[in-house]
Amino acid sequence: MQRTDSKSPWWKRRHAQRLVNWREQFESTIGLDAYPDPGEPIMSVNDNVLSIRNASHNIRSVYFLPWVIGLWLCSFWLYNDIKPGEIETNYALHRMEIIDAGGRSAGPNEYKLHSTMLGTNGKVQWPSYIKAIMMYGDKSDKKHLIQTLTIVSVVAIITVLFTFLLIRFPRLAEIYFDRQRGIVYTWRFGKMAACRFENLGFREDKIGLTLFLYGESKKHKSGYWPALYGLQPTGKAHMNSEDDNTFLMAQLFAFMDQGKQAVITGEQFQRAQPKTYLFQDNKPKNFEKRLEAILEREHQLPEIYAEQTF
Repeated sequence: MQRTDSKSPWWKRRHAQRLVNWREQFESTIGLDAYPDPGEPIMSVNDNVLSIRNASHNIRSVYFLPWVIGLWLCSFWLYNDIKPGEIETNYALHRMEIIDAGGRSAGPNEYKLHSTMLGTNGKVQWPSYIKAIMMYGDKSDKKHLIQTLTIVSVVAIITVLFTFLLIRFPRLAEIYFDRQRGIVYTWRFGKMAACRFENLGFREDKIGLTLFLYGESKKHKSGYWPALYGLQPTGKAHMNSEDDNTFLMAQLFAFMDQGKQAVITGEQFQRAQPKTYLFQDNKPKNFEKRLEAILEREHQLPEIYAEQTF
């Protein structure tokens, strides 16, 4: 049995595996030492619970933030490129001087067009420019203006929307490994997911490690279905390998089997949370009751792993 199908592209659907199937291999081939800091993505360790951060923080920083920055730069460049300014002002003054001197006009409304563009302060600005084009411009001028304003508006709306989503996106809950109860649990946007450690599933590919828990789902008749949670143990967003995941997986086995002393040297460990979030994904209501309901059904996971691809 292989941990990773290296021949298949990362986006291809495949079966999940139970993590515990690899316990013996990790125990026999990997020697672990305890450290004051167990390393990321582990966020906290105490007597009973170890928590790890999922890949959403990396995705937000590596994918989402550059898009927002790029959109703002594009918006400023586009606006500065098309906004009327000194060139349009000088051209309008030049054409009016020619017409005043008896020169030929390009059309019956050209003088009114340029004088309206200059407005009351003698400079071409957006309000006077739009007013002049819509009142005295020809069809091609109006069409070009409408297309330009449409492009600017669409880019501006997308930029504001992405910025809002970046600011509003909460710090998602960590994934908790409860050694005392032998379970793994977490939540995401009000929906809970959990399973016993022995039924925890996983899949590895180039974008990292994916864990499978049994989660609440309105899309399925039973009300539950495997929920996928991505991890990037080394922080790499691309080109991950088995070796990048092995150390964390060994730490999880060590903690669940031996306790905190196998992972940390101190009494407990708590990593400072990133300060780039204004919101956090709060613990759902009726947590224990909903957790119990999931644990009553999570025994179906191994069968689902064998029958379904994800």
